[in-house]
Amino acid sequence: MNTLSSGIRVLGYCDDWNTSPGSTIAFKVSCDGIDSYRARIGRVICADLDPSGPGFRVDPVERIRPDQIKGRFQHLFPGSYARIDDPDRMSAGQQFSVAALVWPTLPGRGDQTILSHWDDAAAQGWQLGLDADGALALEIGGCGKVSCGVPLLYRHWYLVMAHMDFDTGTAGIGQIAMRAIPGIPRVAKASMRLDSDSTAPGSGVPFLIAATSTRMTGSAAAGANRFFDGKIERPTVFGTVLELEEADAFVRLSGASLAPAGILASWDFSRQMTSDRIEDVSGNAVHGRTINMPTRAMTGHNWDSSVLCWKNAPEQYGAIHFHSDDIYDCGWETDFTWDVPGDCRSGFYTAILETDSGDRDYIPFFVRPPAGERTAEVAVIACTATYLAYANTHVKVDMVGSEVMSESVNQLSQYELHLHEHRDLGHSTYDHHLDGSGVCYSSRLRPLLTMRPGPYTFNYINDTHLLAWLEHVGQSYDIVTDEDIHARGADAISGYRAIITLSHPEYTSTRMWDAIDHYQQNGGRHLYLGGNGFYWRVAFHDGFPGILECRKGATGVRAWEGEPGEDHMLFTGEPGGLWRTSGRAPQRLVGVGYSSTLFARSTYFRRTAASHDPEFAFIFDGIGPEEVIGDFGRRGGGAAGIEIDRWDPDLGSPPNSVVLATSENVGVDGILSCEEYPIATRGTDGSQHGFVRADMAYFDTPGGGAVFSVGSIAWITSLAHNGFDNNVAQITGNVLRRFLRPSPNGE
Repeated sequence: MNTLSSGIRVLGYCDDWNTSPGSTIAFKVSCDGIDSYRARIGRVICADLDPSGPGFRVDPVERIRPDQIKGRFQHLFPGSYARIDDPDRMSAGQQFSVAALVWPTLPGRGDQTILSHWDDAAAQGWQLGLDADGALALEIGGCGKVSCGVPLLYRHWYLVMAHMDFDTGTAGIGQIAMRAIPGIPRVAKASMRLDSDSTAPGSGVPFLIAATSTRMTGSAAAGANRFFDGKIERPTVFGTVLELEEADAFVRLSGASLAPAGILASWDFSRQMTSDRIEDVSGNAVHGRTINMPTRAMTGHNWDSSVLCWKNAPEQYGAIHFHSDDIYDCGWETDFTWDVPGDCRSGFYTAILETDSGDRDYIPFFVRPPAGERTAEVAVIACTATYLAYANTHVKVDMVGSEVMSESVNQLSQYELHLHEHRDLGHSTYDHHLDGSGVCYSSRLRPLLTMRPGPYTFNYINDTHLLAWLEHVGQSYDIVTDEDIHARGADAISGYRAIITLSHPEYTSTRMWDAIDHYQQNGGRHLYLGGNGFYWRVAFHDGFPGILECRKGATGVRAWEGEPGEDHMLFTGEPGGLWRTSGRAPQRLVGVGYSSTLFARSTYFRRTAASHDPEFAFIFDGIGPEEVIGDFGRRGGGAAGIEIDRWDPDLGSPPNSVVLATSENVGVDGILSCEEYPIATRGTDGSQHGFVRADMAYFDTPGGGAVFSVGSIAWITSLAHNGFDNNVAQITGNVLRRFLRPSPNGE
C-alpha cells in the first residue's frame, strides 16, 4: 500500500504569466473531488511562510465572480510522438512495408510503439513496436501479434521493418543491428499469417510515429498511448512488400534500387528541425507534426563525430528523441479569466484558489507596465528563465547524493511530495527523463509547484524578500520578466534609472545578455543582488510560447550531460552549456561569477582596504570601517551563502572594477565549483582554496552607468533581519538611492 499522499486536490496554471494592464489572463484549474472553489487575485509582497522572515503577505486586489466556480478534473497527457492526420494520401493498399531506424532507451519496459496506423475503438489496423521483453513485434487487428524474440539492446541503433500482404495473407517483421555484437544475433526475423477479416483502419484514423492512437479526447496529446522511449530516424512507408535487406538499403544507405514511385511516405527529421513539422520527402506531401515537444537536433545513426553542431551537417542529425514523459502544454480548458485593470500596479501577482474544506492553491503571474511605458524609475527583473529551469524539480528525491550536496536530511514539502507522486506534471532541467536522458525543455503551460507562495524557498520565494524590502522603504518599481527582455531586447529596460536582478538570475539567453550589457554600456545602473547569475546559456522558442531550452555541456555544476554532439540548442543553433565556455563569463557582465556552493550554512562579508576610498563612501554610509556585514539572515544565518560569486580579471572583471568586501569564514562548507579547476585534487574547499569566496564588487560604465554586485544568493534573504534595520539593507539602500539620482555622477 502506498502511504505517501500529498493531499493536494486543486491545481492550476495560467495561459501567460506575462500580463499588462488592459490584457486578459486565462486560468486553467483541475480539481480532484472538489465540487466548487472561490478565486481571488492578490499582489504578492512576500511569499515566504517563515514567521521569522519578512512575513507572508499577499495584498487583496479583486475577487473573481461568481463566488463559487464549478470544479472539474482535467487530465494530464504526457508523452511525445508525431502525428500524420491525412494518412489516406499514402494509399498503402493491400501490400505495403514500413521501416525506421531506432535507438531504444527503455527496451523491456512494457509495450512501446514505433509506427502505427491503428483504430483503437475498432481494434483494426496495425502497430509495429517493442513487446514487453523489448523485442520487435507487430500486432495486426484480428490476427494477434508476432515477435522477433530477440530484445533490442539499450542505446544501440537498429533498422526495423514490417511488411503486410493482404492479398497473400502474409506478414513479416525483421531487425538488423547497426553494429555486430558477439553472441547476439545481428539479424532477427519472424512471420505470421493474416486473417481474411483483417482490414485497415477506417478513414480519419491518424498515422502515428512513437505512439498508438486512442479515442480519448482532450488536449492534442490525449489521442495516444504506448509511447516509445528513444530515438527514431527516417520512418518510411513503401507501397510494396520488401525484404529486410531491401528496406535497410533504402532507409539506412539511401539506396537507389527502389523507384520513387514505390515510396509512399518518408519523413526526414533533419528538415525543419526548429518547428513541430515533420516533412515527407517522397513527393506525396504526407507531412505531419510532433506533439509534446520531443527533442530534435539529435544525432542519427550516421553521426560520425566530425561535427558537433547540427547546423553544420543536418543530415547527421536526422533523429528525434521521443519520451513517454514529455509534456509541453497541458491543454486544459479555461475555468475563469481576469481582466487586468488599466490602473493595475506592476508587480508579482497570484490567483488564489480556496475551498470550503480548506484546500488552497496559488497560480503566480506578473503584471508589467504596458509595452514602451514605465511607471517607476526602478525595474525589478523577474528571473522567469530561472523559475522555468527549476520548475517541478525532483532533485531531492531522484538525485543520488542530494543530501550530501545540501549537507542535510531532505525534507519534502507538500508540493514536492505531490510532484513525486504525479510525474505527469513534467520535469525541470535538473531532472532526467524516465529513460535516463536529461530534460532540456521546460514549459510554463502546466502547474509549476516549485513556483508558488509556500514552502519551496529557492528562487521565487527568496526573490520576494526584495519586494518586501522595496515596499518597506516605499520604493516604487516595475516588474520586467526575462521573457520581456528576450523578446524586446534593450528596449524592455532602457529608460529606467536602475534595474535590479534578483537572488539567482542563473539562466540567460543571448538576447537577454546583450540587452543588459547594452543597458549598462549606455548609462544604465544595475544592482545584481544575487549569486550564480548569468551562468547557463538558454534559448526561448519564438514560435512556441512559454518553453525554455537548456542543454548541459561537459562543464559546470550540472545534473546531467547531453550525448556527444548534442550540446547545441535546437531553438537557436547556439552552443549550450556555460556562458563561461562561450567566452562570456559572468565576470564580464557584472564583475563577479560563480565559484562555490555553500549550502550547509552562510557566512558574512568584511570590507576591503579599497572600500575606504572616498569614491565609495556613499555605499558604506552608516557602516563602520571594521563592521562585519551580514552575519545574519534567513538562509544559513548569513548574507554570503547558498551559491557565491568571485571577482577575477582573468575571466573578464572590468579593469576599473573594485572588490569592496569579501566573505570570511567560509571553511570546509564551501565547495569549489568544478569548472574552477582543470584537475581534481584535494584542497578545493573554503578552508584551503582562495577561489571559494563571495566578493562584493563595483564598477562604473560609460555614460554615467554603474554596476554593483554582491555575489551571493543569501544577500536578499538577509534584508529583513531586525525589521529591515541592518547593514545589508543599509548598503542596498545606499546604492539604490545613488543610482536613482539623475545626473551621471550621482550628484
